[in-house]
Amino acid sequence: MNSTDVTNIKELLPLADRYGLAYIVALVLLFIVIYFLRAISRGDLVPRELLDRAEEDRDRLQAILDKERADFMAPTLEVLQRLKIDHAASSGNDEDRGG
Repeated sequence: MNSTDVTNIKELLPLADRYGLAYIVALVLLFIVIYFLRAISRGDLVPRELLDRAEEDRDRLQAILDKERADFMAPTLEVLQRLKIDHAASSGNDEDRGG
């Protein structure tokens, strides 16, 4: 132990004598538990295999949703394509539409 460790312990000993060692240890452990709970809630302590599995599931579900969205939007896109073709065919006409 170097001199700084000894002085730190000398500073903590009066607190331990005054408040009791159990309270100081409980306070330190409380800070440690709060730190770990915060890290877990932020996602810092997620094991790598769980993260990889979650990303694979997310990618698979996104592909399913993209396919369903494409199937759902296909009729709408078909109608819009027909309107675009009709509009392109009728724009060659120089007739007056009134107005």
